[in-house]
Amino acid sequence: MVRRRELLGMAGAVVGAGLVGAPAAEAGEPRPARRSLKVMQFNIWLGGSRVAGGRAGIADTIAEVRPDVVLLSESNPQRVADLLADLAERGLTFYDNANPSDPAVISRYPIVDRASFRSWSKAVISVDGTEVAVYSGHLNYTYYVNYLPRGYGGGTPAPLETSEYGWDEIPTGPITDVDLIMRLNEASGRTAVTKTMLADAEAERGRGRLVILGGDFNEPSFRDWGHRTRDLFDHNGTVVEWSTAKAIEDAGFRDTYRQIHPDPVRTPGFTWPSDNAGAETGQLTWAPKADERDRIDFVYYHPDSRIHLVDSVIVGPSTSIVRNERVEESGRDPFIEPTWTWPSDHKAVLSTFRLNRHA
Repeated sequence: MVRRRELLGMAGAVVGAGLVGAPAAEAGEPRPARRSLKVMQFNIWLGGSRVAGGRAGIADTIAEVRPDVVLLSESNPQRVADLLADLAERGLTFYDNANPSDPAVISRYPIVDRASFRSWSKAVISVDGTEVAVYSGHLNYTYYVNYLPRGYGGGTPAPLETSEYGWDEIPTGPITDVDLIMRLNEASGRTAVTKTMLADAEAERGRGRLVILGGDFNEPSFRDWGHRTRDLFDHNGTVVEWSTAKAIEDAGFRDTYRQIHPDPVRTPGFTWPSDNAGAETGQLTWAPKADERDRIDFVYYHPDSRIHLVDSVIVGPSTSIVRNERVEESGRDPFIEPTWTWPSDHKAVLSTFRLNRHA
């Protein structure tokens, strides 16, 4: 396994926007022709409230990893305000998009425009004059039908099929009817609300802005549930074209993690359920007799001559929960492993881009 344990700077250091250690260009100064932009998707597990020291762990993660933009899931205005205060104590200044509910965007760069949508919010940031529309999503956690092939109900509400199982083990075993899985997944509304966001993203591209999006989708990618993985990870023979990721890619966006790490067997990139040393395994699993690991946290970007994907890595413990046990990941995923308190039951995704002012 490849592990990245590098310390990306001390938590107390003051860092300006943009490249680590490089402040944004001041008025009258020449703007750099290239600028690094690091974007992290981060589910903060109810503001870090589920583990001792979790709130500080959120700020420590950002201070150590040094993203320029963070897409926050399981946030709210108070949690964002607490986080900005905690970052300020560490010498870091972030702006937030003032979304009245979950999810949120915080940025080292000024936010020049913002908007809210159902399950999504937007911040338009200005990176040395290059405007980037960034969207953060946190989609419906019910209808979690990737559990059905694993022999568990996915919290589908009545009166729909499989609702009788709730989140419990299915007495008759796994359900592998892909048509049923797709119908119930569509009923979740995850794809529908994402298409609303994608229409706005297309308008932003029409204004000449770059577009990056991500979030906790509570739904896997079709790239991870294909023929090569059908008999792995308790997929039990199913091949599923998960519709939310498909809609995003059909709109021209690219999955950053799969761009850099295309093999879903050697580099599965699981983000949930993450291990967390501060929590009992029973707090971290919803399907304790199954291998429920999935990649449900994502960062996407729309190709443009002004943006180049450099890297994408997992931030968080290299251990996960499988059948109610803590298990070391055996693939070749790259990890930035925390030496601080990990605050979440998810792992984060950190993707690094290079922005070119003159394409």
